[in-house]
Amino acid sequence: MSPFGITSDTDDVAARGRLDPDSTARRWSLPAPPRFPLPVVGVIIYAGIRLLGLVVTVFLLQHGKFQQHGVSLTQWITRGDGGYYRAIAAHGYQYRPGQAAHTALFAFFPGYPAAIDSLAWLPGVSIGLAGFAVTVLAGMAAAWGLVALGLKLTADPRISLLMAAIWAVAPGSIVLSRVYAEALFCALAVWALVALLNRRWLTAGALVLLAGTVRSTALALIAAVAVAVLTALIQDARMRQRIALWWRPVTALLLAPLGLLGYWAYVALATRRLDGWFWIEEHVFHMSFDWGIGTVRVIRHTFLGAPSAAALLVVLAILAALGLTAWSLTERVPLYLHVYTVVVAFMAFTSSANWISSKPRFLLPAFLLALPLARLLAPLRTSVLIPLLVVLTVASTWFGLYLAIIAQWAP
Repeated sequence: MSPFGITSDTDDVAARGRLDPDSTARRWSLPAPPRFPLPVVGVIIYAGIRLLGLVVTVFLLQHGKFQQHGVSLTQWITRGDGGYYRAIAAHGYQYRPGQAAHTALFAFFPGYPAAIDSLAWLPGVSIGLAGFAVTVLAGMAAAWGLVALGLKLTADPRISLLMAAIWAVAPGSIVLSRVYAEALFCALAVWALVALLNRRWLTAGALVLLAGTVRSTALALIAAVAVAVLTALIQDARMRQRIALWWRPVTALLLAPLGLLGYWAYVALATRRLDGWFWIEEHVFHMSFDWGIGTVRVIRHTFLGAPSAAALLVVLAILAALGLTAWSLTERVPLYLHVYTVVVAFMAFTSSANWISSKPRFLLPAFLLALPLARLLAPLRTSVLIPLLVVLTVASTWFGLYLAIIAQWAP
């Protein structure tokens, strides 16, 4: 009954609801949202971050100094290292013996171009589109694996999702939307670590073998497998397990380096130099191992000299990664995971400073740097985390575009 003595339609509905409590719910309630498995939620979050990054990229490329360089979205996605990968996918490693000065293609591992070529045969699929598709699919697989890794380590769904989200907005993450090999390597690496945690030795060994055909950072995975296998064998020996049970971890240890060593051997034969791949890295791309002396010199000049904005941004990203590396060592995780993280960070820091702007990208496989940050952010409300991730996505996208287009530095 209304205050005015008139029975309204809503009163009738309420009365019917009292007679049949489920009738109002059936008529007026919204359907419950579908519940996805947690890793799927992680993939959705990752895809949303990448999509927002592409929207920001389109906006920036059409405004200000970014627009003056006349770079389209397609060019942005496929240029850079993508040019080499597309050439390898289309034509293989074309090389004339004895002309080692023209062997730049051999610096790029074959795993990613092979994945591109596996899609490019489809009708209407170009090499560039196939490369972008491999990157997108591999990035989603990596996000799924990161959530699985986080659950295995922490059993906390919120921390696990935040690990994937933080990785997706890292300073070098813009290459996860380009024809670069990082997404594929990260996917193989994270699932190899999950396999190690589950003691699936043969799976781990096979994944590390494949990762060795994608990037030289597979050295970190090989070190992790070695430590994991050694630890397991020591534990089995103490428990007096049968030696016959050791064949799986030992086989994984033997499989792990075959991809990396096999490609290095191929380049050595093709270039007729035992150190062929390393020679190309040093003399063609001016990339070498210098124990971090060049990086330290750049950091010192940045704070004591007159640095550019690009140098300051890159140096701050590197220092933040070093701090996170030290922080991640306080996490109570298996030793081989710490070994993996430290080796990735070590390789990135100690490579020569000629490619200082690429170091944030080299650090992308160090997933566990996100773990302490995820723990720190987990207590925040979702209403706070979503705007924070949006801001970080915009910032990391601008960072990558600024380095490559305005500063003309390699991302």
